[in-house]
Amino acid sequence: MVIKLIHVSDIHFGSGEGHGRPNPATGLNIRFEDFITALKKTVDYTLESKADIFLFSGDAYKNASPEPIYQKMFARELKRLSDAAIPTLLLVGNHDQIWRGSNSHSLSVFQSLAVPNVVVLDRPQLLRIKTKKTDLQLIAIPHITRHVLMTQERLADASGSTIEKNMVAALREILNGFYAELDPTLPTVTTAHVMLDRARAGAECELMVGYTLTFPQDIFIDARVDYVALGHVHRHQILQAANPCIAYAGSLERVDFGEEHEDKGFIEADIERGKVDLRFHSISPRPFITVEVDLSQSENPTEELIRKAQSKLLENCVMRINYKVPYDLLPEIDETKIRQALSTALSLRFRAEVISKEQRGRLPEIDERSVTNPGQALEKYLDEVYPDNKELLMARAQELIAKLEGQKED
Repeated sequence: MVIKLIHVSDIHFGSGEGHGRPNPATGLNIRFEDFITALKKTVDYTLESKADIFLFSGDAYKNASPEPIYQKMFARELKRLSDAAIPTLLLVGNHDQIWRGSNSHSLSVFQSLAVPNVVVLDRPQLLRIKTKKTDLQLIAIPHITRHVLMTQERLADASGSTIEKNMVAALREILNGFYAELDPTLPTVTTAHVMLDRARAGAECELMVGYTLTFPQDIFIDARVDYVALGHVHRHQILQAANPCIAYAGSLERVDFGEEHEDKGFIEADIERGKVDLRFHSISPRPFITVEVDLSQSENPTEELIRKAQSKLLENCVMRINYKVPYDLLPEIDETKIRQALSTALSLRFRAEVISKEQRGRLPEIDERSVTNPGQALEKYLDEVYPDNKELLMARAQELIAKLEGQKED
């Protein structure tokens, strides 16, 4: 008996809005509407294909305190699945977790409301899921922290520091315990929100929240498991084709330019004991386009920027123009004229590398005075280059600066 499973991950409602603008008809950011549409397409396909299970492998929102509108739109799609009596499994990812040592997370509300057919997976566990065709065994591994591991009875006597030093060994022990309990005649899926050592990382490196760890792929390999459905890495990839099949669904929409060349969508998996057939479905994500221009020898820099950008322009794309320009030509660049010429783009950003005898590779806004205030210089840089991740990166930088200043005092 074949079970049809839809595997989706890393929805990240609330991310990427710096590349959009408000839709006057709805009041919502157009980039947020892209993310809504992506999830709706996935749920539409789940219903139309009469799938047996909907599996989400973590990171529903940008952070663990989502705005009400993000919760509303996520819940709206879950209700459609619930109403259709499709078992819907929600794994807790690192962006879903609240880092205060509590058991709360952004998906807790669905547990509290006891939404029919929706199961939240916030601790390592082995479940038997009833579908309209046959039962499916599910091993769930949410994003791993020492607090998550300490919820396991077999690790109850271990100290937090001991667990943290031996997290890979602890997870291996938990998985081996689950494998031993499996019924070898039933199809089995493991879902985990983890970084594996054989994965090709993507833009999630810029979105990391809290402590993360790379786990060896071999701990997820067992003859009794058919499919390992992974979340956390944003690049869709199949790490192993069979015995078991191991795959990342990838993020559902492009978050930033780090995902410019990656297609986005979800996985359809036909699963039976000992066999898995995977198909990736693109949701046709909004195009992100980078234009690189060297204006070192340009006689008319504005017109050259327009010409090069228009050659790559797609309607409603998100575009950035990185240009190298001599300092004395900088005043000749008319960004207003360039924006008018590229008005069919949804979003347009500029990044200049200014070249002069005294200055190379600097943003125009950062000058010699910034040396006395590196935090302010970094903030200006992030405003231009990584505005979506500015808050997280600034927090990390401040921690590092404080640590270095403490070493100076010592």
